[in-house]
Amino acid sequence: MIRKMVFTICCLLFLSACWDSNEIEDVGLIIGVGLDFGEDEKFSMTHQYVVPNNIQRSQGSQAAGKPFQNLTLEGESFFEIIRENSLETDRPPNFTHLKSLVLSEKLIEEESVRKLISFFLRDHEFRRTVAVFVTKEKVEDIMSVEPTKEIFPAVQIKELTQNNDKSLEILENTKFSELSSNISEDVSFVIPEIEINQNRIRLSGAAIISDQDFKLAGWLNREQVQGLKWLTNTVKGGLVSLTGQEEKHSEDHVVLEIITAGTEIHPKIESGKLKVEVSVNTTVRLGEDWNIERDVFKQGWDEKITKDAENHIKKSIQQVIEPAQNEYELDFLGLSKWVRIKEPAFYESHKKNWNETFKDVPISVDVKVDVDGYGTQDLQ
Repeated sequence: MIRKMVFTICCLLFLSACWDSNEIEDVGLIIGVGLDFGEDEKFSMTHQYVVPNNIQRSQGSQAAGKPFQNLTLEGESFFEIIRENSLETDRPPNFTHLKSLVLSEKLIEEESVRKLISFFLRDHEFRRTVAVFVTKEKVEDIMSVEPTKEIFPAVQIKELTQNNDKSLEILENTKFSELSSNISEDVSFVIPEIEINQNRIRLSGAAIISDQDFKLAGWLNREQVQGLKWLTNTVKGGLVSLTGQEEKHSEDHVVLEIITAGTEIHPKIESGKLKVEVSVNTTVRLGEDWNIERDVFKQGWDEKITKDAENHIKKSIQQVIEPAQNEYELDFLGLSKWVRIKEPAFYESHKKNWNETFKDVPISVDVKVDVDGYGTQDLQ
């Protein structure tokens, strides 16, 4: 009997549940962080706090206060700023639910991204899945834009890239773990850009980060983002429009829906010199066609559409290769990875000055488009 009692008491010790738990109202849950420069060239840090008392009421019929609060402070270091929060709030900051990190253009022009993330790499609460963005706007303004689909601006910012399978202009999230990995591997990379458009936050391109100093090197517009996605084999869907803006009222306006897409990179050594062949294969469906005279039941009806689509995609890819090699002389295209895998001896002998080698590498692009089916068409 005594043994059973002792055993029961011991079990209770191990089943003590959440003895060290904290009430959500007593913890400063931070779901978004923005880094910028403030006055006197000090660092500026915006924390987006959850206001638990306003969450439930904000979902009801009665209006209530905002479910979030932004607190922007300045200091010589991020650690100092976080400690400064103690003077303005009684809730210790907690980063375990952080969703997005926004960096300003001015900040990454002057400071290395490697240095900026060093603090967060050491923080055990900072998750590696946090999405990172760059903006030309003032970060404090970005974090204050009222969300239209989510409760918190930081969550809506992260979710902006969820439709990357619907548009060629949307990159996948750059996670904090990928940021850290790229820096560790000493490679150039891109980070999605966000902006304020008609009081709403939207994606608008990408920032190029140089492997030389891990600072901002330049920008890609939305058209160049399309080429980057084709080149890096990250196309999951989207549309190919075969008429330019100047022809938007053309009777031959054609829009193709991407069904499948795949890109292969083939580095080759010929006479001791490197060349790269890019091969793109995609299957599309005729989604919109303003040419009501087109007979889709006639053999060869899709020949012109196929050729135009191949030229369009090829041009899109070349639009991002050209600035990478000639304007920035940076391999943010990720070609070094394929050279390292398929031509390791060549890469080992050129990796120390890879950007110098990269800018002179001939890159050929071959695109094959298969038009597989068509949507509804007005044949009147």
